[in-house]
Amino acid sequence: MPDQKPSLLMIGHMYATAFNRRKLNPLADYFEVTCVTWPLNGGMLFGKPLSDFEQVDHDPRYDLHRLAIWPTDSGHTRYFHHRLGEVMRARRFDLILVDSEPWSYIRWQTWLLARLIQPHARIGEFSWENVERPGLKGLLLSLVYRIAVRTHDFSISGNQACRKIFLRYGALAETNLVAAQLGVESQEFRPAGQDEKAQLRRELGLPEKGFMIGFCGRWTDSKGLPELLSAVAAIRGVKPDLNLQLAMLGSGDMENELRGFRENNPWLHLLLPRPHREVAAFMRSLDMFVLASKPVPSGPGIWEEQFGHVLIEAMAAGVPTLGSSSGAIPEVIGMEEAIFRHSDATALRELMLYWLDDMKSLSDLAVRQRQRTLNHFSHESLAVTWADFLCAMLFRPRR
Repeated sequence: MPDQKPSLLMIGHMYATAFNRRKLNPLADYFEVTCVTWPLNGGMLFGKPLSDFEQVDHDPRYDLHRLAIWPTDSGHTRYFHHRLGEVMRARRFDLILVDSEPWSYIRWQTWLLARLIQPHARIGEFSWENVERPGLKGLLLSLVYRIAVRTHDFSISGNQACRKIFLRYGALAETNLVAAQLGVESQEFRPAGQDEKAQLRRELGLPEKGFMIGFCGRWTDSKGLPELLSAVAAIRGVKPDLNLQLAMLGSGDMENELRGFRENNPWLHLLLPRPHREVAAFMRSLDMFVLASKPVPSGPGIWEEQFGHVLIEAMAAGVPTLGSSSGAIPEVIGMEEAIFRHSDATALRELMLYWLDDMKSLSDLAVRQRQRTLNHFSHESLAVTWADFLCAMLFRPRR
């Protein structure tokens, strides 16, 4: 590393909440970090204003700029930042990274301003996208990708399928990194003993006794909730002594259906969204976590799981974690024995029964998964991965 730290400008809507900006402090060990993100009145999260989720819970080691967006009611890929050029003129940046998809407006605004104001800087983009669209939309997006890989200096992919798309359209393998976008706070997401777990459940309004299975995320069919409900119901029938309970934290278009299901199945517990800093308490209260996502193969909502950040939160909390074979879930969990066939309630039930029949092995799985998370997905380990790659990009010729 040089004596003077390189300067890094990071632009992205996900940094609007302090919880996500925790990632930036470890990066500040390697770079002079400047962050541009949305204003607190610039968006919604889980149906609530962003300001409800903002609580600065760390001592920032980076410069933060909240810039107005236009249009104000835009989505995460269809907005521009007001006064972004002023931030770029204020100092010299060695690296500029925009966290958004190749077709996003802010990606191209960043590229244009950077080439005009910071022509020496290396420009990169982070992307999650792991599914190519069919038809005319796919054709248009393929053109966008081809232009994108010829106008950036490097890229970071949130999963292996995303990397394949970049490489298919001309990105250089050595200028693409596969890495998580955000790490996990390992001091907050840590294992809880039985007494502490019981206390956490009381505070959450969950039953203290019983084997608690958890899910956290959008209450939608694509998250595999019907399969999860079916599997838990079946296991309760053959293993009543375990007193299986299922807690779901989130919101979504299945809410009415889930509430109707709960009327006849009191073992289902529904918790509404809360600030991210409070999710750790939920994860630490669980005995098992399941992410049963399944692909959406067609239509405007075509999708596969792009990472599943809740997986590393659960694993960091020492909770044995099972996931489906959809999208990036297997590569995040990294253990074949914890993966079941997506869209298959029977496969999920059989895998859960396998582990529930051997509590010692289930406990060992939790230990191995937590260690994997600390090695690869903590904020600190992720900062090392990003820093090694970004510093290497400084010495490559500009495209």
